[in-house]
Amino acid sequence: MKKLFVKSMAAALLICLLAACAGARTLYDQYWLPGEYILEVSEERRAVHEELWRQVQELAEGSPVKEANEAETLEAQYEKYLQLGEIPERIYDDVGAYVWAAGLPDDQSVSRDEAYLLACMAAEECFELTTDDLLHVWPKFSYVTADAENPVWEITFLCYDGAVQEDVIWTVAIYAHDGSVCGVRSEKAFG
Repeated sequence: MKKLFVKSMAAALLICLLAACAGARTLYDQYWLPGEYILEVSEERRAVHEELWRQVQELAEGSPVKEANEAETLEAQYEKYLQLGEIPERIYDDVGAYVWAAGLPDDQSVSRDEAYLLACMAAEECFELTTDDLLHVWPKFSYVTADAENPVWEITFLCYDGAVQEDVIWTVAIYAHDGSVCGVRSEKAFG
């Protein structure tokens, strides 16, 4: 009887493992290794981006989305991460073993402004967002060190005024050390 129970449990665990693998999940809708997806930034594009960022800051003034995201600074995220203790590892098909870890930019990292510019360009290419669409989304910045050798700026775009799809969250991850695109993800905000 005991052997039958052990065999049944082993079979059940194997079935659960196979079911979990069949429903494999990915961290990003599209994922690239460092240096595979490089965006070339012209001076003209930088000027357009500077004007875009100025307008976004002006238009989003007073919005709850902007206020909430500005309150959650990189330092605040890092403090929360330190207070969490042990975080479970997850396995994703694209990035492999992954333990979420917040950090702070180092001397080798591209600036937050540069990461935002690159994320806007990637959002235009990958999500087909226009510059006009980007006027209506506020960026939430995170600095993720799950892979200590390749930290990532993660920029999440959230609509602050209802002018674009409020129920969609767009995320672009930029490798912090070389500025190439790590991954992109688009998901429903409420569902």
